[in-house]
Amino acid sequence: MSVVRPEFGPTLPEMLGPRLRALPRAVQAALALLVVAVLVWALALRGGGAGAPNGVVIRSPIEANFLYRAPFTRLAPAAGELARVGGGGQTFSVRELRLPAYRGDAAGFLPIYTSQLEREMARAMPGFQSRYEGRANVNQIQGYEIQFQYRPRGRLVYGRRILLLPGPTARQGAELLLVAPRSPAIARVDAVGKNGPLKTSLRSFRFGTERP
Repeated sequence: MSVVRPEFGPTLPEMLGPRLRALPRAVQAALALLVVAVLVWALALRGGGAGAPNGVVIRSPIEANFLYRAPFTRLAPAAGELARVGGGGQTFSVRELRLPAYRGDAAGFLPIYTSQLEREMARAMPGFQSRYEGRANVNQIQGYEIQFQYRPRGRLVYGRRILLLPGPTARQGAELLLVAPRSPAIARVDAVGKNGPLKTSLRSFRFGTERP
């Protein structure tokens, strides 16, 4: 029994039902398969088939890996970089971190080492300003970071330079550089890596070549 009021006429299933039942069984089966294929395709688009993350594996001189997703793509690494991804003006890159010999725990040495890096960045980046420095934690990997801004060609850009070590006394590790122009989504320097594709790459970074 139809739930549609009579004045509105027959429903679409009521109109198509007799015609579909009159079709040969082979045609009915083909139409059913077509409907299933369309549903699978739609679910794939919604569930991340097109937006599923891709992996980057670094094997030398350090072992590390991370993920990236659209709109990021693989980019040619700049001088000294081991890997780079990006898109829309944002980039995520990885370099080897190799510290000079030091005594004690890296937590005590990294602030001293970072001061030297800031002086180098001030010489290389127009309008450089350090906005914050302090301890960092990426997937339970301890380290130290600089949050900064600079103005290439007059445009305000925010960034984070994160130094990570696999152990408290290690000298070799990874240096992550996250860069993003100021935008409604990244209105402050501490928003870098907190949303969008930069968040995916940062949150997925790990030492080693295997995903957990």
